[in-house]
Amino acid sequence: MLYEIEQYSKQLLNEAVKMKVTDLHFIPEEEFFLVLYRLNGRIESWRRLPLKMAERLISHFKYRSGMDIGERRKPQSASMVHEKKGLVYSLRLSTLPTRNKESLVIRLLPNFTTQSLSTLSIIPNKSKILHSVSSLTHGLCLLSGPTGSGKTTTLYTIVDQIIQEGGKSVISIEDPVERYIPNSIQVEVNPKNGMTFDAILKASLRHDPDVILIGEIRDEETAALSIRASLTGHVVLATVHSDSCFSALMRMLDLGVSRFDLIECCKIVLSQRIITTKCSLCERMCHPFCERERHMSRAALYEVLKGDALRQSITNEKRLIDHPFVLEAKKAWALGYIEEKEVLKFVSNSF
Repeated sequence: MLYEIEQYSKQLLNEAVKMKVTDLHFIPEEEFFLVLYRLNGRIESWRRLPLKMAERLISHFKYRSGMDIGERRKPQSASMVHEKKGLVYSLRLSTLPTRNKESLVIRLLPNFTTQSLSTLSIIPNKSKILHSVSSLTHGLCLLSGPTGSGKTTTLYTIVDQIIQEGGKSVISIEDPVERYIPNSIQVEVNPKNGMTFDAILKASLRHDPDVILIGEIRDEETAALSIRASLTGHVVLATVHSDSCFSALMRMLDLGVSRFDLIECCKIVLSQRIITTKCSLCERMCHPFCERERHMSRAALYEVLKGDALRQSITNEKRLIDHPFVLEAKKAWALGYIEEKEVLKFVSNSF
């Protein structure tokens, strides 16, 4: 039975990888488990598993990822790797106790570059902005956006470009490390061992970095150290929990950052959203097979704040453009990159 479960777990992951799934959900019901997958941002039902088989499968994933298989009353998280035809994928696993069973979610992240700075943005001229970030010699770049908006993909792609150009030492501080970046130093946050964001960042400043990637600026000390690092000649790339460029700046000020220091060190602020692109082959609704197989079924819209506009936003604490993503979406629609229904999503969310 153990061998069968091991083989089935590999088969399940291989199928998910082939389908280009980003997440797998194991949802307990009274008499069975539902297996759902997320593709292009949407959750779809996939299959049903018998209770005993699903419980054994979850225990197997917990064992392989180093979780405590005997603990079912507390949430747990861990990571592992999966290899398919020489390509390695990082898996992030999270369990959550329900009323009488355990649910499991697995996020699948390729350990190799699937994007370039030229393909991230749906509007081509925005790729120039991303290239300008990768060529920074010092200063702070902030990236904001909701969960699932592709912030990590953008940051990793920028770092990949920096490493390809060569000549710079890169350190990343993440919680957790999402995927392996070759020729860089990646450190994972672990508060139990004293490895907090600010403690790692302090140590990193003594490790001769040129570029520091910070998974998220969460508190006053991390914000202050980020500013200090960018003012002393480092490039700092970081995410901030906010929904726009303006609110990212306000968040930094709320965390006690000096207005003068922020004007001095902050070079560019980006905010992004993921949007479904228009298929050149299908009419209106794109077939699920086509969505998986075509090269770029989803891309990013970017709001950008830099130069005088950035300084004015910090100085006056005033949002210069209302609903910037509505304007970007309308531009993408006018250029024929997206369907009108995608624009309407942004319009409805702007009120």
